Amino acid sequence: MIRALILLASTLLIALSPAVQATDILIADDDFNKFLSKAKPGDIFSIYPGRYKVTRTIKLAANGTKEAPITIRPSKAGKVVIEVDTQIGFKISGKNWIVEDLDFVGICVTHSTCEHAMQIVGNADGAIIRNNSMVDFNSAIKGNGDLTDNRQYFPDHVLIEKNKIYNRTPRQTRTPVTPIDVVGGRFWTIRENFIADFQKLEGNQISMAGFLKGNSDNGLIEKNLVICEWKHKGGIRLGLSLGGGGTTNPQFCQGRSCKIEHYKGTIRSNVIMNCPADVGLYLNDAANTTVVNNTIINTLGIDVRFNGSFATIANNIVHGRIKERDGGRYRGYNNIVEEDLADIFPRAAFNDFTPKDMSSLKDAAFGFEGIDFCTGKPQEDWVGAFAYPMACSIADFLPSP
Repeated sequence: MIRALILLASTLLIALSPAVQATDILIADDDFNKFLSKAKPGDIFSIYPGRYKVTRTIKLAANGTKEAPITIRPSKAGKVVIEVDTQIGFKISGKNWIVEDLDFVGICVTHSTCEHAMQIVGNADGAIIRNNSMVDFNSAIKGNGDLTDNRQYFPDHVLIEKNKIYNRTPRQTRTPVTPIDVVGGRFWTIRENFIADFQKLEGNQISMAGFLKGNSDNGLIEKNLVICEWKHKGGIRLGLSLGGGGTTNPQFCQGRSCKIEHYKGTIRSNVIMNCPADVGLYLNDAANTTVVNNTIINTLGIDVRFNGSFATIANNIVHGRIKERDGGRYRGYNNIVEEDLADIFPRAAFNDFTPKDMSSLKDAAFGFEGIDFCTGKPQEDWVGAFAYPMACSIADFLPSP
């Protein structure tokens, strides 16, 4: 009886105890590492508004938890501008970090030096990169594995959401120019980002808005706005991809196999436009891919390439063509594929996707999980990224001048 009463009292004490409070730590100088090296689960690092210069990589190596992540964000209303004058700004190798509402700017004199605003590597599972701007980097967000003791570690369940990534001038570099460049990893979500102006001037002069490759799997790429040519033009700029340009070295691929570049990916409800020299969507050894409800304007269309690629492509509006190449295969359902979409979107050149005849787009094939680009709500009636009448304008997603 006494033991039961003691247990009951202990239970009540625990139930009535206040929840553990996260520590809010103010950062107001350039030496971020001295603060972040001591991070603990639940810590919130609040950066005082202002301009900071990073000349050596900031390392985010501590582990948060899903219930108590470690967060970096501004301390109050006002901009936090992080000028990066080194190869990598933030390097996340610990679990469950959130980086949000920051402005990263590459200021390297030599473009080849400013590679990444952020690298997500190894055991960085559960990272959330949200509502940041990243300007003037070769590959602003880089994801890849880590090889330790001959074992591979890749970041999984990463969310890249609502970021604005672009370059004010073409990149004078031979290194890859891909704003979101991810090699390996499972269950990445790339959602609601604005990606634009990523020309590569040297080497093969081919660049892409973003890809998942390296035997990664179960990626979701949705509701992104990609404008290959926005403020400047030129070069060979592709839109979004599963597989990218392929991975040549097996040690960089998950499981040390590059036979398949991505498995079971979904690309849906994206708006991809103004990639006149190449395709808006490129599938390279991308197996079991679903491509649904995208609007692809002023590009060469979609390529499904190499024997490892098989895609289900449904309810998309495609300016150009959908092409099987080098053994790639797809099944198509109710796509609108035209060489000229002026009769459908007469004001597309002005970023206005109001259709000339709304009824012509209300003919979607049934059974595919479509969502509305504007609201994110499920929709199964409309072809393309938008449900009509439109609840937003493309202008709503563009960076402020």
